[in-house]
Amino acid sequence: MNFHAVSARKNQDGVTIVEVLLASVLIFIGLGSIFEMNTHSIELLRATHLTAASTQMLQERVETIRSKVWPEVSNSTALAILMQSPAQSEVEMNAPALTETITLSVPVTQSGQVTTSGPAVQAQRQQGQVRILQAGDLGAAQLLLTDILLAWGPPGHVQKRELRVIICRTGLTRCGIFGSAFGRPMPSQSLTSTP
Repeated sequence: MNFHAVSARKNQDGVTIVEVLLASVLIFIGLGSIFEMNTHSIELLRATHLTAASTQMLQERVETIRSKVWPEVSNSTALAILMQSPAQSEVEMNAPALTETITLSVPVTQSGQVTTSGPAVQAQRQQGQVRILQAGDLGAAQLLLTDILLAWGPPGHVQKRELRVIICRTGLTRCGIFGSAFGRPMPSQSLTSTP
């Protein structure tokens, strides 16, 4: 037997084992990357689902408030009673530490900007329990600035979604407050025809 043939064969066996080990390492690295991308995609889909569900929950809460008569939403006790019933899409949220906070205040305008002035009413719903954070009665107001805040997630990674709307005492129609950001335009802004 030729010494060179045996030596070449041993070198081939050694190279083959090294090639197999190297290929195995590359396959494991590729599989690890695929699993990491899959985990990241699942987390992204869950975050998107929670964002969509929170938006729907905010909209449902606003529609519930709008559908009630003024005394059923304009004071802290009535607001707490209203918040005892969860929004239908709260089941979709299924998020840890979901907190819903509703703040009602009387809006005013300054240079076309809506701000709040005076007392506010605030209630919070967390884990099915409602508590009044700021008591009061805004029943005499014609408009209410309604801020609804949803917060969820573990401490340090809290996600928030907020909606701000103005609700009129007379319902969904314009209140007719001339010259303000809440009602019809000022007479000088409307088109008039001269005979």
